[in-house]
Amino acid sequence: MKHYEGMFILHNRDVRGEDEAEPDAPDVLVRKLVEKVGGQVAHSVLWANRKLAYPIEGNQTGTYVLCYFSGESPTIDQLNHEVRINDRVLRSMSLAIDALPTAEELPPPLTEPAARVGRRFEGDTSAEAPGGDEIKKIWELLDYKNPFVLRRMISAQGKLFSRVRSNLEAKSQRRLRVAVFRARNMALLPFVGR
Repeated sequence: MKHYEGMFILHNRDVRGEDEAEPDAPDVLVRKLVEKVGGQVAHSVLWANRKLAYPIEGNQTGTYVLCYFSGESPTIDQLNHEVRINDRVLRSMSLAIDALPTAEELPPPLTEPAARVGRRFEGDTSAEAPGGDEIKKIWELLDYKNPFVLRRMISAQGKLFSRVRSNLEAKSQRRLRVAVFRARNMALLPFVGR
């Protein structure tokens, strides 16, 4: 079995008819979708309820649900089909991961950071190259689920900073590019500057 991380955006409008029952909670809906296609859900987290970076199908806000699940190879194709025909799901993205996280390793709900995250050297010319722990922290920050850090790595026109300005090595710069692409796809970052 393969392990996956899925991010789903659900709209907040109530579109049920008069004779329909109360709609499922967002995390319950995602869990049902994954189990319908034969996946086994390990964790389903209501991650954020926020304004989208750009409108999707006329919706300005959405509810983000983060789901970790296991399944066979055709599970993702079947899940994409179920998502396309579901009225409540605006967009989804599924990524293969090495192992399912434990309950302590789950990302917390998305909130605006209280303090700004510093750059690698922060203008200190006497600083040495970062050690193993510092590189691990940089890699953890370069994730599509961290739009507040990624927003600082793109220009006002929406272009990605060069390696000179972002102060990242080549491997980290490639990871940054992929993370920004995924964040834009999930409406966490805009495609162009405002």
